[in-house]
Parts: sequence; C-alpha cells; structure tokens
Amino acid sequence: MKKYIVLLFLGILGGVFAQHVPDYKVHSHNDYEQEFPFWDAYINGANSIEADVFLKNKALYVTHSEAEIKQENTLENLYLQPLAKLSDEGKVRKIQLLIDIKSDAEATLVAIVKAIEKHQSLVDSKQISFVISGNRPAVANFKNYPDFIQFDYQNLDDLNQIDLSKVALISVNYKDYSVWNGFGNMVAPELEKVEEAIAKAHAVNKPFRFWGSPDTKISWTRFANLGIDYINTDNPGEAVNYLKTLDQNTYINPEKIEVYQPEYYFEYNDKPVNVILMIGDGNGLAQITSAQVANGGDLTVLQLKDIGFSKTASSDDLVTDSAAGATAMSTGFKTHNRAIGVDTSDKPLKNITEILGADGYAIGLITTDAIDGATPASFFAHRKERDDAAGILADLKDSKIDFFIAGGKSKANLVPDSYTVKELADFNKLESRTAIYIGEGKVPSIADGRGAVLPNSVKQSLDILENTKKPFFMMVEAAQIDSNGHANNTSGIVQEMLDFDQTIAEVLKFADKTKNTLVVITADHETSGFGIISGDLKTGELHGEFLTTNHTGIMVPVFAYGPQAQNFRGAYENTEIFDKILKALHP
Repeated sequence: MKKYIVLLFLGILGGVFAQHVPDYKVHSHNDYEQEFPFWDAYINGANSIEADVFLKNKALYVTHSEAEIKQENTLENLYLQPLAKLSDEGKVRKIQLLIDIKSDAEATLVAIVKAIEKHQSLVDSKQISFVISGNRPAVANFKNYPDFIQFDYQNLDDLNQIDLSKVALISVNYKDYSVWNGFGNMVAPELEKVEEAIAKAHAVNKPFRFWGSPDTKISWTRFANLGIDYINTDNPGEAVNYLKTLDQNTYINPEKIEVYQPEYYFEYNDKPVNVILMIGDGNGLAQITSAQVANGGDLTVLQLKDIGFSKTASSDDLVTDSAAGATAMSTGFKTHNRAIGVDTSDKPLKNITEILGADGYAIGLITTDAIDGATPASFFAHRKERDDAAGILADLKDSKIDFFIAGGKSKANLVPDSYTVKELADFNKLESRTAIYIGEGKVPSIADGRGAVLPNSVKQSLDILENTKKPFFMMVEAAQIDSNGHANNTSGIVQEMLDFDQTIAEVLKFADKTKNTLVVITADHETSGFGIISGDLKTGELHGEFLTTNHTGIMVPVFAYGPQAQNFRGAYENTEIFDKILKALHP
C-alpha cells in the first residue's frame, strides 16, 4: 500500500516543483517518523528535513537509537535515492537535509560522505544542502570535510570566536529559554531571552532554529513573527499551508475610526415611525470582534445595549444561504436555500417592503452587492432561484422600492424603465423611482478603493427620506464581509466591518436626531467559521483563522436601538425579526 501511495506522490510531483516556496521556512523534525518519510514533507513544501542516522555494520540506518533500527529504513532508501532521482531529472527544489548523527561522529560522517558521493548529482547540486547535526566532529575539523557538507552549530556563546564558514545554521534547545507551551502568550522575561537568542544568530548572518519547541499554530505564528528562520514541527504539511496564509490572515489597522456614542434619549415604549434594517452579510461575532480589536478595542455597534441572537437555519439546511436567510427576515417565513421571496413550495410570499409600501412608507435599499444579489433581492423579488437575474430584476416593476443604491450596472438594461438612473451626486430628492449604480458588478471593495461610499450614501439617503415627510423603511447591506469570508481574507473582513461600523454610526446619529427611528442590525448568517487566534489592542493587529470557505450554522447577533428595541433581546428564529419589526410598528 505504501509503495502504491509513493507512486502516486511521484505522479503529482510535476505540479509540485513549481509551487511557491513560502517565505516562512519549515523544518520537518524527526521526518523519518512520518508515514511517508521525505515525500510527505517535500511535497508539502517543507524547506528542511531531519533524519536521525545510526551507523551499524557499515550501514547508515535512519533511526533514533540502535534499538529501533529497521533494516529497510536506510539513509540511502529513504532520502538519498529520492533526492538523487529528483536531482538527476532537474526537478529538485531548494531543500536542506539535516542529518542528525546518533552514533560515533567521525566514523558516521565518513560513511555519510561516501554515501552522498555515490550520487554525483547530489554532490554537484546547488539546490540541496547537507547539514550535519547531533554528534559532530570538533569545530576546528569542520574544514576537513567536502564543500557539500555543512554543520549545525548549537552554541550561542562563542559565535565570535570560531570559524563559521562551514556552519549552515544555528540550533538551540528551546527549553533553555522558555517554558511557554505554544498557547496564550510567552511571558515578557522569557520573550526577551528568546529574542536575544535569535539576535545572536542573526548578528553573525546565520539562520536560526529552536529544537524542542512548541508545535501549535500559535507558536508557528509567534516564531514566524519573531524571525525564526526554520520553524520546527512534526506536522510539516499543516505548518507550511498555515504559514502560507499567515500574511493574508494578519491585519494591522492603519487608522482608527471614530466611535459614536448613542444618546439614548428615545422612549422605549413609543411607536417608531421609521425602520432601518442593517444586514452585515456573513457577519458573526468573530467578524465584529476582529474590527473591535483592529480599532483599539471599541466600535459604534458595541455601544448598543439591546442585543439578541438570531438562529439562521433555512427550511432545508442547518446552514442557510443568503437567499433563504434574507427571505426569512423580509417575509417571516423559512424557505429553502436559493429561494428569493417564495415559500418552500416556491409560491410568492408578501415581504415587508410590500406591506409597508402599501401603508404609505417610502422604501429604499442600499447594498455593496449588485441589486440582484440574494439579500437585496429578497426584499422585492419572488423567484425560486437566486441566479435568475432577469426574473429578479423584472420583479422591481411591481415592487414598492422607491430607490436603490447598489452595484449591477452591467444588468441595468434588465431593470424596468420606471426607474430613472442617476449618479449618486445628483441624488438630492425623491421625485421618482430612482436607480443609482456604483460598479458594474458588486460595488468595489474597500481594498479596491471604494472609500466611504456606503456610510456617505446612507447619510445622504436618510436626509432625502426625512425630507419626504413620510415614514420609511430602508434596508442597508454590507455585503462584502461575506465575500471576504468566502475568500478567507482577514484583512478584507476587518476593512469591510469597519466600513459597516462607520455606516452604523451615521444611522445612529439619524436615530438620535429623530428619536422615532428603530434601528435593527444583524446578519443573514456567519461565513467561514472565522476565529481570532492572536492580536494586539494597542497596535490594532490581529491574526485570523478559518474553519471553512462556506457559511456556518452559528447564531448571529442582533443589535437594536430606538423605540421598541427591547423586543429584540433574547435568542429567536430569524423569521422573528420580520415579526418584531411589524409588531413594533403596529403594537
């Protein structure tokens, strides 16, 4: 079975050789103990591979001790032959083989040199480094060995007193510097000792490795950030893949946003006149927390006191999509995934904009998605398939939507002629049905230079709606928290969430001015199983990790502000958001 799988490995190597070698180097500790020595680490992108070697009866066995010798596990079979084959074919990538001698230093090293010299391509290779560790000859004798042999030095106290020309790296026992176990944080005195050790090696321009170090994702992150050149691990594939995403999943906020303090001058038991429903697509507690950390510990949304939790399952799946999630909030009914404004039998459901529009409310939709995106579409359309763009946009004709600000300009020809297309700058009063497009598809992201379009367009729209002298309902969606969750992009999640929080601030300012506006802030679902595994409130730095690229079934928070906000406390089905809004307007 093992031979068969090794052949499979060989079959896919052509696609592996061209892979990007991560900036953070991984050392496969005791690699010979892996199920597939050498190949597992090599294929997964490890930069250094360790083999313990014991000389017995002129044979070099890969083993930790003489008592554990297995006849088939020789240095030749497990490491030199695979390396020679790759090198002969011109396919070998840059790799360090660290040979840890467990038997007599000089006799074993002589045998190692002879074994390597049997393969001329290994001797001549500029890609392969052979580094001797464990039992080694005296430093003064390093120079007596061939150029292709280098050494692992394990003392930081005499680096300025010895010839380092044959030293490839410096390795020391982590436990001599810290007892930190790879969870939480290293205490300051130990961190200082660790940093000093690394600095000593780097001062003589040598790469550095700790052996015996913690082997967790937190420790990989810490050691990478500390500048350790070879990160020691027994899980090379996992470590390499994790470190490849380290930079993408680390974010440092360059500028804090202002946190608005709501006034709370409204009367809880009053009937609200206006309702603003704000949906952060994919926005769970971790996404909110990430923005809070990046912003130095606070956000506008966290000033709200009336908080609940929404259960997001659709009718046919624990994990909802945006269509079923938004339909539940817009109609008060659970439906199947991919459904827009229809029930489980695909029959149209009356949505909140139709109900309130018939009562004389002005209705607006603002989103950073395209207008036919699943969330905004669920507030005006009735289609069994969320990808039915033509049908969704045709449903605008009989909808109660007075204006929308969204992406989707490329499909503007599918929008009914009853909508007048305007530029945002020209939108100053609500005289007719209005369509404002920002972007051909989705609205550009914050990373792509969107700027403050969302908070500014919401503020502008609220001023216009106030001047109509009519009650209004407006749905505001921050759509791209979700898309960055799908992409497992920490930076994008934080940027979009901070933008959403600035939009929330504009809405709360309006609510404080009118004292008659109910604001409900929630999400349709959580995306990616996002988690925060490290961060710094002082610098605004955080590092995230992801469970999936899909949605999850985790409950999402509901924040409320304004008259009747108290009714949004507790944990309840997402359909109750619809019920609670209508009950607030018709107590």
